[in-house]
Amino acid sequence: MPYDVAYDDLCAIVHIAHVPGGLAGEIDGLYSSLFSTLDYFATYDDMEPSGAVVLRSPRHVLLFAVVGDTIEVLNKTIAIAPADARRACRALFRALPDVRRIHLEVMFPPARLRLAKRVLYSSDDMVVALPGSMESYLESLGRSTRRNLRTYENRLRRSHPDVTTEVFEPGGRTTELFDLFMGWKRRRLAADGRTVYFDRFPDQEARFTELLRRRGEVHLTSIEGRAVSLVFAFPVGEASYIYQYAFDPDLAYFHLGLLSQYWVIADALARGMRRVNLLWGTSYYKERLGARPVRATRLSVFRSQAARLFSLGEAAEVGLLRLRRARGLYWQARHAVGIWVRAHSRWPSGRKP
Repeated sequence: MPYDVAYDDLCAIVHIAHVPGGLAGEIDGLYSSLFSTLDYFATYDDMEPSGAVVLRSPRHVLLFAVVGDTIEVLNKTIAIAPADARRACRALFRALPDVRRIHLEVMFPPARLRLAKRVLYSSDDMVVALPGSMESYLESLGRSTRRNLRTYENRLRRSHPDVTTEVFEPGGRTTELFDLFMGWKRRRLAADGRTVYFDRFPDQEARFTELLRRRGEVHLTSIEGRAVSLVFAFPVGEASYIYQYAFDPDLAYFHLGLLSQYWVIADALARGMRRVNLLWGTSYYKERLGARPVRATRLSVFRSQAARLFSLGEAAEVGLLRLRRARGLYWQARHAVGIWVRAHSRWPSGRKP
């Protein structure tokens, strides 16, 4: 039975077993986070929000689902102060007395929450904080990066003065352009003995293409009508997320991967956005574009330290997850070193100095 509970001391109201009409529509504007959209919840979390906790002063709308004895707060990578996250957790524990823990993602040091908790995992997104103008953005980049971007763009436009970029809205040519993206990726990665992420994890392809169909833009660059690069971007509020990109391997000389993402950043600036999220991984070239790591940490929050101690099963699962992630990072780093060594071992005429 849906009902609401208000807590004046917390300036909070908890909507249980329902989300009032229009409330979910606020989260895009409040947080500008792709990972806090109804589309992301539906395609990646496999959850529909069953309730919401709303805070006043400042206003926050956190959607949640109850799974067994756990509240899963669906909002992720959102800016929320420790005191406000603490108020939300206390309101949820009061409103749902049978719940043992809350899973919550925060972007501040977990110790500042000041509640009984366990760190589940953390991840770093590479985020470009956008200034007010293109001139200021370029000034924020390193001198060599500015020079390289100018050189690469001039080289491309001298060779192909008719280069154009078109932005396609969600839907439409999504399937066709995703197939083009996969073809380019497979050719380029095969040359280094690698495989495309979606080939290694085919279940993720359906999730991504559905998210793309719902709210993804495609920035498609063409030369004489021939597609040469594309970026899948997701604008949300004051932010844009560059999720995937690819280019024709035959035109690698023009550095289309770097240029096409630079153009998406310029487009975001022109729209008045405040940041561009380049997501995780391959931090070197993202740093060249002005991105800096921003950490998000997933927590398990408990009513008390005693309740935390009685959740040893979760502690064991977290330990196993960390071990698997550590092994994955080790092999990923080792593979990256191997690629670098092979690339720098190719000397002219098969000779080394």
